[in-house]
Amino acid sequence: MGADVIKVERPGGEDSRDTEPKTNGKALYTMLYNRNKRAITLNPRNPDGRAILRRLAEWADVIVENYRPGTLDQMGLDEPTLRKTNPGVIVVSISGYGQDGPYRDRLLFDCIAQAMSGLMDMNAGPDELPRLTKMFPGDTAAATQATSAALAALFHHQRTGEGQRVDISVLDCLVAALGASLPANLAFGAVPQHEGNRDPFNAPANLFHARDGFVYIHAGTDSFWSRFCLEILEQPELVEDRQFNSTTARTRNTAAIEAIVTGWTINRTGLEVEEVLKRVGIPCSRVARVGDAARNQQLWSRDMIFRSLDTDGDEIFLLGYPARFSGKPVTMRYAPPTIGEHTEQVLSEILGFDEAGIARLRAAGAV
Repeated sequence: MGADVIKVERPGGEDSRDTEPKTNGKALYTMLYNRNKRAITLNPRNPDGRAILRRLAEWADVIVENYRPGTLDQMGLDEPTLRKTNPGVIVVSISGYGQDGPYRDRLLFDCIAQAMSGLMDMNAGPDELPRLTKMFPGDTAAATQATSAALAALFHHQRTGEGQRVDISVLDCLVAALGASLPANLAFGAVPQHEGNRDPFNAPANLFHARDGFVYIHAGTDSFWSRFCLEILEQPELVEDRQFNSTTARTRNTAAIEAIVTGWTINRTGLEVEEVLKRVGIPCSRVARVGDAARNQQLWSRDMIFRSLDTDGDEIFLLGYPARFSGKPVTMRYAPPTIGEHTEQVLSEILGFDEAGIARLRAAGAV
């Protein structure tokens, strides 16, 4: 969104730079999440390295860190030190469990957050097997919450001049995204029904067999169901049928209503089902394989997937930014950086080091 972001890595780069999948021998993961950042390497165990880190902290509006609680203090960026040199700085600390609580010092990955939060239980199907969601929902939710909190803190800083610390827990963020599940359990003992792809609160809303695959249909509201009966099935009597004439009635008779829908979808291709339901305004989609989704023209038309070049000139495919601004478009200003690609640039432009000073830092192992 236009910020000058400097990513600090240890010499040799972070572990994710060696993860699969790779394109042209380079980790696609780091390319996706590091575009528009300037990358420097820095050794925080080296006194000169820690001094550079403190100077960058004096320059920054926001510091984002993803270490175990207390690690930033060990790097010489404790709260009193930061406030002394940069009283308005905002520190966003993202950790597994947050800066306090009985789990504060435990390690957490997204998969662990999914297990602990109840999400895997909620995703279970009729076989009762808990299921992992593969898109890192805890990490994604934490990043999104961290962004909105940082922007709110910046707005507060503009109005008051005050900086502050933002404490983000991955587990907290995932729980916050689960909706009413936990409060409902506490209030009246509600537990997930383990119905797989079925919407527990609406029917018909599920995955249905088509002649050549699967489609997901959501015709669970009264208006959608009425439209489905009148315009698709041409069976108006089903609208008033006591089994199906309300959301409550339909969810009590889900198997029966899904049998009716399947009887219609099974004789049609997914594309035919999608086209017919699109015409009458009922939400529906064929279940795309990843290869199909990657070529979806809706995504390409909005630049959510685009071709670009990395710093070596090799072609790469990246994901766009989902927010669209009418006043100033989001663009890719920097290709995903290689390890330490901008170290000299940042040291000279921001911190004022000359060539001799940078050479001394390299010789000392500080950068």
